[in-house]
Amino acid sequence: MTAPAFAAQHSVEIAITNTGDAGLDCGAAIAHWFSEDLGRIAPGETLEFSFGYDLATGTVFRLNEAGDEMAVQRVWCGLAGNAWPTRAEIPLERRAGEAPAPVALDCAAVEGTTRCTAKAAE
Repeated sequence: MTAPAFAAQHSVEIAITNTGDAGLDCGAAIAHWFSEDLGRIAPGETLEFSFGYDLATGTVFRLNEAGDEMAVQRVWCGLAGNAWPTRAEIPLERRAGEAPAPVALDCAAVEGTTRCTAKAAE
């Protein structure tokens, strides 16, 4: 009997809460060529999503339809309908050998930009 090469699945868990008065759209740049809509967040709502994480290399990835690991280059949220120009970058830890901590942010579109802060401990 052989052990699987990848015995435990790792992931990066992300929760974005919209603390502002306007909707937010979130997206990701995947493998340099693609972008993916991650969802819209109404005021007062939270969007939760996750990406795979390769513990050996620190690579954050999304599986495509064929099961290939597509590297996640960046993640952002911005004002709904104008997310890219008003975006706030969502930080992704990438450290080989270390499992990433969950990301929990409060974000709001304010004065033509989006600002995110670490979510206050509950």
